Amino acid sequence: MPQGEPATVIVASATDLASRTLADALVETQGFQSTGVELLGKPVYQKGSLLLALFEGLIVNPPNLDEYFNPQAYIFLSRHSAESGIASLTAHTTGNFGEAKFGGQAKELGRADPSLLKNYLRALTKTAGIHGYEVTMEGTHHGPTSLQKPVLFVELGSSEKYWGDKKAAAGVGEALVESLTEKSIWSKVALGFGGTHYPKKFTSMTMEEDIAFSFVAPKYSLEHIDEAMMGQMIQKTNDPVRYAVLDWKGLGTHKEKLVGLASKFGLETIRV
Repeated sequence: MPQGEPATVIVASATDLASRTLADALVETQGFQSTGVELLGKPVYQKGSLLLALFEGLIVNPPNLDEYFNPQAYIFLSRHSAESGIASLTAHTTGNFGEAKFGGQAKELGRADPSLLKNYLRALTKTAGIHGYEVTMEGTHHGPTSLQKPVLFVELGSSEKYWGDKKAAAGVGEALVESLTEKSIWSKVALGFGGTHYPKKFTSMTMEEDIAFSFVAPKYSLEHIDEAMMGQMIQKTNDPVRYAVLDWKGLGTHKEKLVGLASKFGLETIRV
């Protein structure tokens, strides 16, 4: 490690095809080299202040990485699964607004760095090798939720047909390294509420405006948003949250509640 320079730890599962494909692309196309050190029986790779670590098992249930690292952030490489089967490159923060179906703890959010999410998605749009893939943010979901540093999931999918796509994986690797080494800090930070799991309005704002999203609660999660959860969303964002962006038509019966919560926490509301 370069002395005094905090690492970003990129995490991959050796048993997840897409995760492994993405990790291989970093080694083969982005110059990650073995450190000669192993973690949990797997080699650790490095490029500058970026580390790449692999483990055996489900990507949403990693070992306690905080026992081994004290990084700026964790980036998890993962497959994306959806019934649509559409070629997709997605990214999202982690957490469970309600029950914990896929890793992490119930009603617990991971930590979030909005600039990580925004910089990666924006870098993807100018990267070669991903033609035919839809680029989108996802709503906040699944684990891990207990790591002490911000977590971002970077995914390749959305079916087995695409999990081994080396060309797309190389594009993801290029965008990811660019976003982590030429990083911009965005001060206009928001929470997103409403809409579908793939929030088109919030994705467009991320790409086209100067706003960066932290946690995004789709319509199906809004029943779990209360004062305690809103407080957690704000506290676990590593930059001050100033805005609540409301997909007004996608809030269902929760409009009044969310406007009230935003006001209580001093957030400016933006209706889209």
